Amino acid sequence: MEQKNSLQFILLMTITSVLLIVLTFGIYKVANAFTNGESDSRYFEKDTWIGPIAIDGLSKEQATQLVAQKTNLWALEQNTSLQFIFEESTFTGDIIDFLVEESIQQAKSGERNRLFAKLNEANWETSFAKLGLDEYIDLIDENRLESYIVEQASILQSLSNPIHVTDYFLETNMDKRELSRESIGLNASSFGVSSWIQKHGIIQLETDQTFSLNELFQADTDGLYNAQFQNELSSLLYKVALNSPLSIVERHVTTDNQYGREIGFEAYIDGNHNLVLKNQFGHPISIQSTMEENKLSLSIYGKSTPIEVLATIDEQKELTPRVIIRPIELDQQERKVPGKNGTQAMIKRVVLLNDSPWKTYDVSLDSYLPIHEVWYKFNENLLDSSEGTNAAGNGSTVTPPTRVTEDKGYEEVDPEFGDGYVGK
Repeated sequence: MEQKNSLQFILLMTITSVLLIVLTFGIYKVANAFTNGESDSRYFEKDTWIGPIAIDGLSKEQATQLVAQKTNLWALEQNTSLQFIFEESTFTGDIIDFLVEESIQQAKSGERNRLFAKLNEANWETSFAKLGLDEYIDLIDENRLESYIVEQASILQSLSNPIHVTDYFLETNMDKRELSRESIGLNASSFGVSSWIQKHGIIQLETDQTFSLNELFQADTDGLYNAQFQNELSSLLYKVALNSPLSIVERHVTTDNQYGREIGFEAYIDGNHNLVLKNQFGHPISIQSTMEENKLSLSIYGKSTPIEVLATIDEQKELTPRVIIRPIELDQQERKVPGKNGTQAMIKRVVLLNDSPWKTYDVSLDSYLPIHEVWYKFNENLLDSSEGTNAAGNGSTVTPPTRVTEDKGYEEVDPEFGDGYVGK
């Protein structure tokens, strides 16, 4: 009996001690909450994340400050754009609203929690409206486009630049089609086509990739391409590119068009002049070359979409000739090489959506001008205005002509221009 009472006493004391410990801890926690504030005493455990931000061991207030700092920094670093073919609309990180407080409140300690974000509707609508696609909004999966931007922001990933709207079309057709095709009869004096087709019969251009024709020729040290073929190919490539979603980054023409390319489509290249194209389609593009007899054809292939690009040319035959001024050692001005009137070609690119014209772009202005040369005597010693006399001291002043009188319509020319082209 005595042993039984002893066991009961021990059990009672044990239970009483446990209750005292629990009660003491609870009172301390409540007191601490009142004195220090609950947010300062609640620390997140190890392996606690808000999106990509680690908040181990931080209070709610500290975690809030850290997440706000990280999201503000992300927003400042963004300089992105929406792109649709040749249209671009830039925007910055203020297109995203981060829900920092909500992210902290819903975070669970010891877990990877989501960083909540949403589009700023006003800024988004402003950026999207600049593309001019309001009438064609039914072509675009807006939810998927907006979700991509928000998802990238929620993990603080830099947005790709640019974001191509064509990648978010509703169509799921992944088939490729021929976007453009042009052919040219090669000049008998050109050579290099066999080597070109063998090595570069198919050229792949990824989204936003830039292609330099001159760099390709220079890198192809084994290829035998004379200047005639290089310029024929360059002009053909330029012409076929005009009917595709390739932008023209660099292109050159000459005053004499020595290789006889079609007016408006010359793309002159040599060691210092280049033809550079860029894929702005939003999908990969391939350029394919084929040869039948003496006719070289280039085709551009890309994803089948409701987009079509057409180039039209408008030619003008009569131009005001320019004048080139060169100093010579003659006693009187003398006109040389009158030449003929030149040809001017304006090229426009029309982008069609679902067979409806969307926008028109002026691409290039080719002017193949003759050179009317006016030669005049020029001697700096004869232009000493301080003395008012010439070097011979005969009391007369000698001034080179400042106006060309042989042909009407020319503007005044300044002898200091030297070899420059002058005139209207």
